[in-house]
Amino acid sequence: MKNLLPRLSCLLLIGCGEKEVLPDKSATDTDSASARQVASPVIEAIASSGPASADLTPLPETITKEFIMGLWDKPHDGRDVIKELANVCAREGVWKVVTTTGPDKNEMIDTSEASMIVKIVDRRFQVWQWSAGEHIEYSFVTYDSDAEKYRWWGLLPDGFIMEWSGRRYLRNLVEWKTVKIPGEGLEMNTRVTLIAEGRKKMEMTGTIKRDDEVVAYRKDEFTWLSELAPGTPVSGRKVIEAPEEAEE
Repeated sequence: MKNLLPRLSCLLLIGCGEKEVLPDKSATDTDSASARQVASPVIEAIASSGPASADLTPLPETITKEFIMGLWDKPHDGRDVIKELANVCAREGVWKVVTTTGPDKNEMIDTSEASMIVKIVDRRFQVWQWSAGEHIEYSFVTYDSDAEKYRWWGLLPDGFIMEWSGRRYLRNLVEWKTVKIPGEGLEMNTRVTLIAEGRKKMEMTGTIKRDDEVVAYRKDEFTWLSELAPGTPVSGRKVIEAPEEAEE
């Protein structure tokens, strides 16, 4: 299992909307727990008012390596982003990520660092590169109006393409579950929340299961470092080094 964890490093960027949906303070704990299982009405309203799919780059029936890398090779352009993505996506730019993992929540003993480059292309895709030494992964997230859910694909170094399905819930979080993942009997789920104003810090927690039994826990802390200028060409064929210090 320890060997699996580095291969699943590009877990998630979406889930950091600037506007939080606050729960009813008069609700009981039981009511609050039930409410978290219902998709936020904010997302439902956004989905119904978004642009027609005919105006957007279509989502292929089969996602390939060529499609993912083609998105990554396009220049960053954050203009006129679809509302479904604009309200929940990560801040564009360069990020530092510190990951801790372990067999138990009280035994998070393994720590690693990575850098991310995040950008928007074609109004409906958030694309990112995850770099940890020579290990590089490429992913993208979009909103699928036909399926009425968020979808995410990640290209691993060995060519395997992971697939996730996500929904936004109350209290400003998005929960993701794996649809396609390497490894027999494996399942992953994550929750991402914004923990700072300006979308400059995020926190993600998740579990890895094998045959319905939790075998590992994971926590990621994301810190935004710098902007990407409009039109910035970001090559998908090499590692891009992140700056050492953030600019306040």
